[in-house]
Amino acid sequence: GSRHNGYFSKLKTLLSKNWDARLIDAIKTRSSLPYFNIMTSTFLLTCEHAGNNIPPEYEHLFKGKEEYLYSHKAIDFGALHLAKHLAAATNQPLYNTTTSRLLVEANRSPGNAELFSDFTKHLPDKEKQILLATYYFPHRTQVAEKIAAAIAAGNTVYHLAIHTFTPVLAGEVREADIGILFDLERSLEEAFAGKLKEELLRQAPALNVLYNSPYPGNADGFPTYLRKKFDNASYAGFELEVNQKFFLQGDPQVWQMVVAAITGALQAAMVHEGTG
Repeated sequence: GSRHNGYFSKLKTLLSKNWDARLIDAIKTRSSLPYFNIMTSTFLLTCEHAGNNIPPEYEHLFKGKEEYLYSHKAIDFGALHLAKHLAAATNQPLYNTTTSRLLVEANRSPGNAELFSDFTKHLPDKEKQILLATYYFPHRTQVAEKIAAAIAAGNTVYHLAIHTFTPVLAGEVREADIGILFDLERSLEEAFAGKLKEELLRQAPALNVLYNSPYPGNADGFPTYLRKKFDNASYAGFELEVNQKFFLQGDPQVWQMVVAAITGALQAAMVHEGTG
């Protein structure tokens, strides 16, 4: 409504006043900036809720309920677009899975009650094992192996999992515009999260950037699982959560500005931490 339109108009005005013209030009041309020449650290991006694809052999599970596949329960709207933009602008690898979380939840650990949705939790164990082997473990194993190889080569790994969240859940309006999820007990994560938030607010002071919102940073997710495999000195994992209101409800230019702000902030934070 008009209230939302006013919010986005104000946000666009505030965002447009805070651009570094050189950075915008670099983002537009995807030119190589001299940011990533220190080899003691490496960076990778993932997107666990990138799509709402259902393989043909499982479409019958959603017959008559296809609308769920076009809801936030099936896909993180805008997440893959953001993740691809960040990967291109920073020249860092991106690993994603476009199979819907309603088939199997790539952002939950094995054994988690939310691993299978209401559409799949009734399947026989044998069928669940096939789902896991085909649509769950390949993504997670690939990422874990890439991290392990980078650590073995003497690098510290910074992992940013890109997500978006629904603006309203169970009648509650979410407070955050952008959430940085991390484990407060891990000093490497705390330091990088602090720098990323600082840079986000420098790029876009109109945004409400919160730590561990709308979810706790130590709740079960892919980075939480990976923290159990790799120690604080070797691995720093984050979930970057962006409010879907920018992608779904706002002026497309606002979404583009938010994406550019996140890109600029991430680049600057990577420089600070010497990631490359």
